[in-house]
Amino acid sequence: MFVFDKSSYVGIDIGSYSIKVIKVKGAGPSRSLEAVAYSRLDHIALPEDNSKLSEILRNLFNVHRIKSKKIATAISGDLLTLVHLYLPHMPKKDMKEAVRWEMRKQITFSADELICDFAAIGEVKRGDEPMVSLIAFGVQKKDVKNLLGIFDDALLEPERVDAIPMAMLASFDYNNIWEDGINYSMLDIGDSKSTLTIFKDKKLMFARDIHIAGKELTNVVMKELACAEDVAETEKIKCGIVRSGEAPEIVNSMAAVVERLAAEVHRSFDYYQAQFREGGISKMFLCGGTSKLAGIDDFFANMLGIPCFIDDPLRNIKVEHKKFELAKIKSFAPDLTIAVGLAL
Repeated sequence: MFVFDKSSYVGIDIGSYSIKVIKVKGAGPSRSLEAVAYSRLDHIALPEDNSKLSEILRNLFNVHRIKSKKIATAISGDLLTLVHLYLPHMPKKDMKEAVRWEMRKQITFSADELICDFAAIGEVKRGDEPMVSLIAFGVQKKDVKNLLGIFDDALLEPERVDAIPMAMLASFDYNNIWEDGINYSMLDIGDSKSTLTIFKDKKLMFARDIHIAGKELTNVVMKELACAEDVAETEKIKCGIVRSGEAPEIVNSMAAVVERLAAEVHRSFDYYQAQFREGGISKMFLCGGTSKLAGIDDFFANMLGIPCFIDDPLRNIKVEHKKFELAKIKSFAPDLTIAVGLAL
């Protein structure tokens, strides 16, 4: 999205629940994992706790002996304005200006504060006119400055700031074999929100943030058990979305939340097919911390009627067993999809 230099970076994904850091080495199909770091972000609010986050980053880099200081990160969905646009064909320079003009209509801050970019999807017909379909991303300058300040204080060198959907695409592209004309979907189910994407022919075709995610699941468990957040988090992980398992009341409460999320995903699929005259989604991949809940992939498969898989962003990246605990890495691999996409 906003690229200052092109090289290999340390990928840093800062979510509302945790921070993930990935460093890979090598190039092309022979990449290997050099470093991985993970830390919970308990009750850290930005920008009030920027200094705490910088300290956590410094500690992670020191403990895991990550020497490289060049990093790539992503703007979170809460700060990012994402819009689907249809514009006439025009030179690239004019297209940038047209996108900026359209994005000004979508923002609530001054146009002077807008930084924007776009990803072209392809040509579509709107009425009798051929138009360019694209996804535009916009962010406020002060939010980018605030994010870069966190890394500066951690003695890191931000080289690229991307949009989460583009990082998801990069990870998917590296780890999967594309079939011509096939629509794939990836859903990043985080703590505060879920990001839905659709890919086709190595392009981002659709992206949407849905504000149903892990935090809401934790809240329904807290309500069901009348317990503290940490207890609810433990029970959520223990029960998963397996109806035949323990604590059916808890499972049913969580299943109702996931069902609403699946319904929003289904609505997005229908919109995508209608607006872009596309075929159905062939496969869906789940990532993010909440995707690790037992049974959630089968739940989505049953709701949507398509195969659903838990994403493994390290599938095509060599992980040396002498250097890493493979079982531990595998257990939280779905958390790493965005960080891997940033590091590639």
